[in-house]
Amino acid sequence: MHALKEHPVSGDILEWIDDHGPRMNEKQFSLAIRGLRIRAKAREAAHRILVKGQSRQQVIDDLGMQKAAVSQLLNNIFKNLDTQLADNDLVYQQYVLPKKLKPVIDALEEEHLKYFLSDDKAGKPRKSRKG
Repeated sequence: MHALKEHPVSGDILEWIDDHGPRMNEKQFSLAIRGLRIRAKAREAAHRILVKGQSRQQVIDDLGMQKAAVSQLLNNIFKNLDTQLADNDLVYQQYVLPKKLKPVIDALEEEHLKYFLSDDKAGKPRKSRKG
């Protein structure tokens, strides 16, 4: 999963995101929000910031949300992503590869995520969440 390995070190995740641009593609976003209860407006805000790379202030202004609420939402999404990756024995790494390999990497990532996003995983027991 490109661009997700580096986590924010500052206290304001929104500032970090503004500095780094889009963090996820559509499939990664689906995995990151899987299992979270997110209202449609909050989902739209997160998608616009994390996938489309829109500025947080523009999204906050457009949707009439509070900065603190959006910050908490994004923190929850990143925590959930870490949980989803751990639950499914997935890791994400960053690599520098020749551009011609991008279609191969994208195809592999899509197939793996399609499997892990499906509810029909034959032979793989679901892990229970405790806590």
